[in-house]
Amino acid sequence: STGCALMAMSFAAHADVTLTNRDSKSHDITIKCNATTQSSIGSNTTLGIGRGPCTVTVKSTQASATGSGNDKLVIKNGAVGAQ
Repeated sequence: STGCALMAMSFAAHADVTLTNRDSKSHDITIKCNATTQSSIGSNTTLGIGRGPCTVTVKSTQASATGSGNDKLVIKNGAVGAQ
């Protein structure tokens, strides 16, 4: 619906934690902000994941990192950390 699209755009205006995958392969991830979401991120892709605090876990390695505000989290070689 149009209401959902407008709401999504208004959230984008806030500072969001971003997650960038610098690996050449996609990763299945778990994102835990207010709720826990199972997702995936493609190679060389950046996602806005929420206002935070948000914890991202890479399923294949169980590596995790937490960010909030406008923190930038990066996946490299299956590990995740703050940029």
